[in-house]
Amino acid sequence: MADKEKTITKDVLFEDSLKGVKNDIRLTLIIMFACLILALCARFVFKMSLSNFIFIFLFIWILIYFSHNFFVRNQKNSKDLHNFHFKNNLIDIVFLTVIIHFLGGVEWIGAIFYLCVLAWVSSVLSKKKVFFLCVFSIFCYTELATLEYFGILSHRAVFSASAGSYQDPIYIFIQILTLAIVFLFVVENYSTLAEAFKKNQEKLISVQEDIEESKNVLEIKVSARTRELQELAKKQEETIKERTKEIQEKLEDMERFQKLAIGRELKMIELKKEIKKLKEKF
Repeated sequence: MADKEKTITKDVLFEDSLKGVKNDIRLTLIIMFACLILALCARFVFKMSLSNFIFIFLFIWILIYFSHNFFVRNQKNSKDLHNFHFKNNLIDIVFLTVIIHFLGGVEWIGAIFYLCVLAWVSSVLSKKKVFFLCVFSIFCYTELATLEYFGILSHRAVFSASAGSYQDPIYIFIQILTLAIVFLFVVENYSTLAEAFKKNQEKLISVQEDIEESKNVLEIKVSARTRELQELAKKQEETIKERTKEIQEKLEDMERFQKLAIGRELKMIELKKEIKKLKEKF
């Protein structure tokens, strides 16, 4: 029974995790389509100098995400599903870092988009995996800032001429430190809330299973008691029939005895009359 309860709980939690992953994929696709539309508007309406690589990269990213739905459906348990989603988000962080680079993210708030990845996965993945993604995001952004600072990657100014902040070590240090604090704060709170929600969900499922089990046990006991009462009633009915039959037989015996006794008395009376007549005659 305990193994059955664990299996049911795992099935319910797996369905919830699968639903969360699918929602994550759906929301990410919506945001990427929105980003692609915004990039097109910026390029052709506002005449901004966006690289063609951004459009190609976004298009490839969208195609990859469409394929995720197929792979997600083939996952058979929560562990495989979470591992797949975790690896998928590692790739997302790398892709997002590339997009931030081409949008001049070191000098503006582009890095804040990492929070979209971190916030959404907090409700699905374990706290340990979410913290790893958080550290990986900080690492990727730090690497991007470092490469641009040393000129290994050329800085790209999109919205205006570059102010040169990407070459200011104090600015870079403060920005990375601020992002790290914000990321860790968001991840800690989201993960804590998600874990509390999962624990409450597990308790609720356990209580529901206990109620269902108690209901089944009660139904079994009621059914068994009903059968016992039916058998007892049947036995009592048979006993009553047997007793009734015995009484009926005794009544019949008494009636026969009564008839015999009355007949004997009548014969005795007749004999007495005959004796009296004979006495009178002689």
